[in-house]
Amino acid sequence: MRSLTEKQRSVLDFIEREIRLKRQPPTIKEVARHIGSENTRSGLTHLEALIRKGYLERNPGQARSIRLTGAALTLYNDPSDLKREVPFFPGWHQSSGSPAFLPVPPVYFTQPPDFALKVGPGRSLPEAGIQEGDILFIQKTLSRGREEIVIFRDPVTGELLPGSLIRGKERYLLRSSIAGFPEREIRKSDISVLVQGRVVAIFRSLCGQGPSADLPAGPKEP
Repeated sequence: MRSLTEKQRSVLDFIEREIRLKRQPPTIKEVARHIGSENTRSGLTHLEALIRKGYLERNPGQARSIRLTGAALTLYNDPSDLKREVPFFPGWHQSSGSPAFLPVPPVYFTQPPDFALKVGPGRSLPEAGIQEGDILFIQKTLSRGREEIVIFRDPVTGELLPGSLIRGKERYLLRSSIAGFPEREIRKSDISVLVQGRVVAIFRSLCGQGPSADLPAGPKEP
C-alpha cells in the first residue's frame, strides 16, 4: 500500500473518526474545513488522492458516500498502532520516581504527543478550558502562532504549570491564572528553558477511571 503524506493521513484520520463517532462519513465540504479551507475542491483533491492510494471508496453522485477500504481498516486495527504509548506524569510536584506510560490511539493525533500530564488541584486554566483532573497531551515542538497554550516550568518553584504564551517581536509574555504566578515578560532566548511544550489535546473522559486513575507518581520534569 502506498504511503501517505502528513496531510493525507490527517484527512484519513478525520474521516475514520467521523465514521466511528458519528456513524456517518463527512461531506466533502467538512473534509475541506478540516484542512482549513472553504474551497470544496481542496477537500475533493485529498479524497481523490486517498482513493488512488486505495484507502477510500466513494460514489460521486451520492452524498456522504465516502467509505474506508479494507486497507484503511487494517491500518486502524494494526496492533502495533494500539501499543503506542507516551510518558505520563500524574503529579506536578514530584521530584523522584519514574513516569507511567499511557496508551494513545494514533487516530487522535497527526503527530503523536511527547508526554502527558494530569492537572492537579488548583492548577486549572479556565480560559483555556483546562479543568482539574484533565489529562493534557503535550508536544515539545511549539507552533508559530501568536498565542498558544503551553506547559511551562516556574523558575522559582520548578513546578510545571499550564499557561498562555503570547509572542511579541522581541519579548514574549507568559500568562497564567494560577494563584501566585504573576504575568511575566520573557526573552525569546529563555523559551527553550522555561516552556516544556504546547498542549495539543485535553482528555476529560480518561480522568478518574480506568488504569490512569491509579498510575504511580512521576517526576515534576518530563
